[in-house]
Amino acid sequence: MLRAWLASSLLLAYCSAVPAGECRALLRPLLLSREPPAAELQAVRERCRAEQADGDPDAGYQLALLHLGLLDWDPERALPLIEAAAEAGIPEAEYWLAWQLETGPLLPNDPPAALRWYEAAAEHEHRLALQRLAEAYAAGELGLPRDPRRAATLRARAQHCARRQGG
Repeated sequence: MLRAWLASSLLLAYCSAVPAGECRALLRPLLLSREPPAAELQAVRERCRAEQADGDPDAGYQLALLHLGLLDWDPERALPLIEAAAEAGIPEAEYWLAWQLETGPLLPNDPPAALRWYEAAAEHEHRLALQRLAEAYAAGELGLPRDPRRAATLRARAQHCARRQGG
């Protein structure tokens, strides 16, 4: 169930260019696998570690996913990797932080911080962040005023991303 949750919340989530690291390319098919082979997961972890050591923040984010249930459950190791990737502008990491700061359970509820990360991810055309901000403007959530016009603009951007992704 955790793998399905990770895959559904991470794949095809934004429409800007995806970083080209081998780590990401190797991990994505495993996220969709019902029972990814442990040896393949270990090999991907080593590739991600190497890319992260070479300074690739996206590889750090991918490595964090391995620590959130794919290889082990170690949020204390995963969270700093995700935070570093978000600070470096990795849209998936920005969205993940926003989502956890809004709904948890791994981070404390902090709507203003969640809003900042949703906005950062939306700036990078992250489809789910655009959708969440549209909902928040429509309903006046996350400390935002109700603004149907802004909500419509964000929905249109999210739909544009969905069309570009073929879904």
